[in-house]
Amino acid sequence: MLAVALVVGACSESDLRLDADVGTTGALSSDQVVSVALDDLAEYWTDRLPEVYGIEFEPVAGLVPYGPTTPTPQCGPTDLDYDDVAENALYCPDDDIIAWDRVALIPQLQGDFGPLTVGIVLSHEYAHAIQARAGISGSTVTLELQADCFAGAWVADVRDRIDVFDTSGDSLDAAIGGFLELRDTVGVSGGDPQAHGSGFDRVSAFQQGFEDGNDACTTYEDDPPTVVAIPFGSRTDLQQEGNLPLDELIEPLLADLESFYAALFADLGEPWDPIDGVVPVDPTQDTVDCGSEQLSGNDLRLASFYCATDDTIYLDNVDLVPTLDRIGDFAVGGEIARQYAFAAQLRLDLADSDDDSGRLHADCLTGVYASAEFLQRIPDQQLVLSPGDIDEILIAFLSVGEDTGTTAFERTAAFRVGFVDGFTACASAYL
Repeated sequence: MLAVALVVGACSESDLRLDADVGTTGALSSDQVVSVALDDLAEYWTDRLPEVYGIEFEPVAGLVPYGPTTPTPQCGPTDLDYDDVAENALYCPDDDIIAWDRVALIPQLQGDFGPLTVGIVLSHEYAHAIQARAGISGSTVTLELQADCFAGAWVADVRDRIDVFDTSGDSLDAAIGGFLELRDTVGVSGGDPQAHGSGFDRVSAFQQGFEDGNDACTTYEDDPPTVVAIPFGSRTDLQQEGNLPLDELIEPLLADLESFYAALFADLGEPWDPIDGVVPVDPTQDTVDCGSEQLSGNDLRLASFYCATDDTIYLDNVDLVPTLDRIGDFAVGGEIARQYAFAAQLRLDLADSDDDSGRLHADCLTGVYASAEFLQRIPDQQLVLSPGDIDEILIAFLSVGEDTGTTAFERTAAFRVGFVDGFTACASAYL
């Protein structure tokens, strides 16, 4: 197996801003979007709470906007300072109120990610009020993820009723960006008393509610979802923000991918032939001959692809690899893993990589591989996932998109299917 050194970027994940192009937000101000969302949530839960938990809905006692120059909400005996709740939204069970920073949080969310994300944040807090009414208990992270799940169920329902919460176009991709912005700080353990979940945890819970409805969310109390928030394992890991330099990543990554697919193919009763090479290219200088195609210049810019003719993976080492490396090491690892998935598809004659279903199946297989890394189930495994690694793949879906029919939301859903449910679920969902 041939592995050529890839360039090493100098920026951390925090240097990459997740600005989603969500277009205009219409004539509604952020305050009006909040009002529309809260009115609809009250009607929604009036209808749904008897169905979901068999109890009647009682209106939330207080809806409290605040800002740096207005009174902050009081939660039980605690007088909150603005610094305590700046750029935040919260549900206070002691007083049964939902409060939000209408100056620093809501306008920013609407400007960066669109009105749908504003609705999701308020729906999340409303879900906490529902949990209080239904007497739901559990760890903090389980309750937070269940609230994300309920928010997904509301979005699936409201999208056909209120235009401002439409989910067409880039709206759902922008919502993923919002979740990644609001995720726990990298390195916070899922067992932390204040944990809300990693970006992957939160997006997964939201997508489950969006796809399967409230009934799927009610299972969280008795069957909590697996949390992939990973604490830092060492001082070095913390200092490097969980990222290996690329010259230290590539060799063990390729060894793990080869070992993973050898084991997977053995389970399927098929031989696995190692990939011949992983080759970085310079679009300004290099030419790649792949079958009858000769690729150079713009054909190679931001490109990564598996060429079946020479059984080789090629990656743009000038623009693509540095962009992914700025996100984090596993953004690079995830892209290489996806190209391995295309090679696996071809070896098994499973899917066409030029078809949307084939591309989503490859994302699903990438999730299967990432899960094996996370659970340390790869024979002779050399890598150990660090905080933020799984989130880096989702950020890459948003930041380095494809000019195809698949969206980042769909790719994230496919990755989640593989990560949570495994190889056979990928075939059932996408083949």
